[in-house]
Amino acid sequence: MTEPQNITELLFDLHQGDEAVLTRLLPLIRTELRRIAWSLLKKEGAAHSIDPSDLVQDTALRLLHPGAGPWNSREHFFAIAAINIRRRLVEHARARRAKKRGGGSLQRVQLEDAASAPYQEACELLDVDQAIRHLEAINKRQGRVVVLRVFAGMTVEETAKALDISPTTVKDDWTLATAFLRRELKSYRDASSMGTH
Repeated sequence: MTEPQNITELLFDLHQGDEAVLTRLLPLIRTELRRIAWSLLKKEGAAHSIDPSDLVQDTALRLLHPGAGPWNSREHFFAIAAINIRRRLVEHARARRAKKRGGGSLQRVQLEDAASAPYQEACELLDVDQAIRHLEAINKRQGRVVVLRVFAGMTVEETAKALDISPTTVKDDWTLATAFLRRELKSYRDASSMGTH
């Protein structure tokens, strides 16, 4: 049995309530979860002080318990894991922005500190998240394609399998979604430069 088949089988057994499979499942998925976490953190640069191991641990605790799922395949599981990691990073960025803006306590801030890169990058992540949420409200599947390609690092074929659509549909959705997101992010930047965002 290949590793992907083994992971899919073990996820199925876990969903059926077999807690004993966790000891075999965790080592098989830990490397891929760490790769997803590193990939997302690398895209965010210095905006996060979260340890990738903490993201992996948090994701495993949220998703791996008896009765979890059901997971259609390993791709489906890793897609959901990537979405969870992204949410955690967005929550962290919101907390950083709230803290930077005062978070309920007043303090003197130097001008250089107010323009710090981590704050800017946290705001950019929130803009990307808002743009993806707007896309998902208009076309949920296109939003999912973006999340799986960008945040889970899935290929066209893996995305197609995870969403149960054809690779051609994934490519078409990707083209339309990225054009939409470019327009959205440009409008956010324009609004921000005019002080209205």
